[in-house]
Amino acid sequence: MADQSLFLAEGEGFLPSELAVGPWSPDLLQGSAYGGLLVRALERHQAAAGMTLARVTFDFWRPVTREWLVPTVTVLREGRKARTLEATLVQAGTPVSRCTGVFLRADPAASPPVVPSAAPAIGPDASRPVPDHVRAWSPFFTGVDTRVAEGDLLCPGPAAAWFHLLRPLVAGEDNSALVHTVSAADLVAGISAVVDLRKWSFVNPDLTIALWRLPQLPWILLAAETHVGDQGTGVARGLLSDNAGPFAACEASLIFERGR
Repeated sequence: MADQSLFLAEGEGFLPSELAVGPWSPDLLQGSAYGGLLVRALERHQAAAGMTLARVTFDFWRPVTREWLVPTVTVLREGRKARTLEATLVQAGTPVSRCTGVFLRADPAASPPVVPSAAPAIGPDASRPVPDHVRAWSPFFTGVDTRVAEGDLLCPGPAAAWFHLLRPLVAGEDNSALVHTVSAADLVAGISAVVDLRKWSFVNPDLTIALWRLPQLPWILLAAETHVGDQGTGVARGLLSDNAGPFAACEASLIFERGR
């Protein structure tokens, strides 16, 4: 339904809905939402090239608001075995975010035999649904079915949670496996916070996802932990799995600030 989507296609760009908004203010979008637009742009540019996305890195340059967004895609490097693309989101004439994607040649016959990965010990059906007041943290999060497998999203420390993005990224379209992956991976720092959020805040200026296969939808498990240094910075790392086992890893740099 168009009235339940995160974005509406409008001309060459997209108009964000209130459902794409994050927890910071009524006008600022969640990275999971506009990150999905960036990876969608990469997928559409690469669709017929016989390659698969192996690594995507996002740079979150500026706050992204509910104004019209225009994506552009540039080829940074051509190659038979590897190709690098850059997708950029422009808002009011200013680039606000970008991602670079490394695509590798897809050849199932070249995959070496490996020991199958173990399935997660706790599936989404056996995990704990989050309370309604937790899902109400942001309009975006109200559209994500979230089940906690390990830890506690309300307490500092490592955690693991299953995520299922319920709303369409773009009205009239089904969400791709990569859109679901970005939606979950962007939450890596949020579910593994190690500080008292009443006294500290933190942001991630980037996010990197390395994939070795596409996930089986709809559920994605993110197991995450955060490490903090002595210079006001840190890193959040996560392992992404589906019901068959791990399929990707993610990492985000963090900047911490003491609350005022």
